[in-house]
Amino acid sequence: YWIEHQIEVIIRRTQFRLRKAEERAHILRGYLKALDALDEVIKLIRASATADDAREGLMKLLEIDDLQARAILNMQLRQLAALERQKIIDEAAELEALIVEYKAIIADPQRQRSIVAEELEDVVKRHGDDRRTIILPGEDGVTDLDLIPEEEMVITITRGGYIKRTKSDNYRSQHRGGKGVKGASLRADDVVEHFFVTTTHHYLLFFTNKGRVYRTKAYEVQEAGRDAKGQHVANLLALQPDEKIAQVLDIRDYQQAEYLVIATKSGLVKKTTLEAYDTSRSGGVIAIKLREEDEVVSALLVNQSDDLLLVSNKGMSIRFSASDESLRPMGRDTSGNIGMHFRQDDFLLSADVITDKGFVFVVTEGGFAKRTAVEQYRIQNRGGIGIKVAKLEEKRGDIVGALIVEEDDEVLIVLASGKVVRSAVSEVPARGRDTMGVVFARFDDEDSVLGLAKNSERNLESIETGAVETVVEEQGE
Repeated sequence: YWIEHQIEVIIRRTQFRLRKAEERAHILRGYLKALDALDEVIKLIRASATADDAREGLMKLLEIDDLQARAILNMQLRQLAALERQKIIDEAAELEALIVEYKAIIADPQRQRSIVAEELEDVVKRHGDDRRTIILPGEDGVTDLDLIPEEEMVITITRGGYIKRTKSDNYRSQHRGGKGVKGASLRADDVVEHFFVTTTHHYLLFFTNKGRVYRTKAYEVQEAGRDAKGQHVANLLALQPDEKIAQVLDIRDYQQAEYLVIATKSGLVKKTTLEAYDTSRSGGVIAIKLREEDEVVSALLVNQSDDLLLVSNKGMSIRFSASDESLRPMGRDTSGNIGMHFRQDDFLLSADVITDKGFVFVVTEGGFAKRTAVEQYRIQNRGGIGIKVAKLEEKRGDIVGALIVEEDDEVLIVLASGKVVRSAVSEVPARGRDTMGVVFARFDDEDSVLGLAKNSERNLESIETGAVETVVEEQGE
């Protein structure tokens, strides 16, 4: 609305300037005609008995209108005689150029938007100095964060750019094979792209397709019901044109880990100190220097003692060390190193940190899931094609989600329709790497699994009655 108002102001301002320029140019054309017949004009004025006679005489003599004639008569004869023809010609030419410019602005909406941007940049240049007033907390030491209760929340972001936070206990616990509960009321052309569990006190780091990162507190995201759409992300973050959210990471603070690792769709990985991203700039900062047609797929908190696991869309995986010897630290404005190579039509789906007693949990587009102990994934050198994470069949679809989970974790999967299925990891039996898994979720033929997230340390008691009955259906092991 503000932009629309500014455009309206620009149009009205330009229309006013156009009218004034046309009026002035009209008067100047009258002056030029008077200069062309200056002697006759002076003689006519002196011979006229009244001002009306002089005005009518000028209109007839010079073929001008009433407005131009009055402008000439409002000048004293000595002023009229002193007019410099070249100055009037130059001023008239400038006005004609302005008239063309004003008409172009009024007719071109894109030009109007450019003017809004230019004027905002000018305001920033003139008034964008640092705050001089120091704002201190009250004597009682209470901050805004102290007034916000720390609660577990599910953050949901749609492809259309809508974001919301919902209390995680609004999603009832279900058994594997469940139909799910409605998680978001979406338009036909919108789907959920990102969802994860965090708390109201955590920072949210938003990594975009342009390689920038923005941050906010989770409580600043608008809270909404399970089936609500939420607010548009443009009302929360100062995104640049054509920028969209690619990945979101939640952190407690910037001492939570030594490094932040960013992985891209082309298989590049970059390790940078987490503190390098500690900035409150509303316009965001560079997170990674992306190469052409590349994009961010994962952002991870890591320490030197950790191992990373990269999983591809076609079911390949590679595990390697995050130590400085294997993956050297780099600055924010760099592209990173090769983490994984791919066969044709494959790309990096996700990256995660290996835990000692963890499992690799994957889910396919068709709703099949499996988990495999991390011990079955040997450490390799960074940059290889890797080893299989699952046996895939066409009817089951490609891998759409991969996580490192613990035995007592819960996972949530989101469907393209907006439904969310929540279930215990333990309901999916542990199997070897080269197996196909079991039915995890059932849905209509036109629906599909879109993504996978972890919901740790939650009890499995059904929050609502009538949870879907467990469906045990193991195929092709």
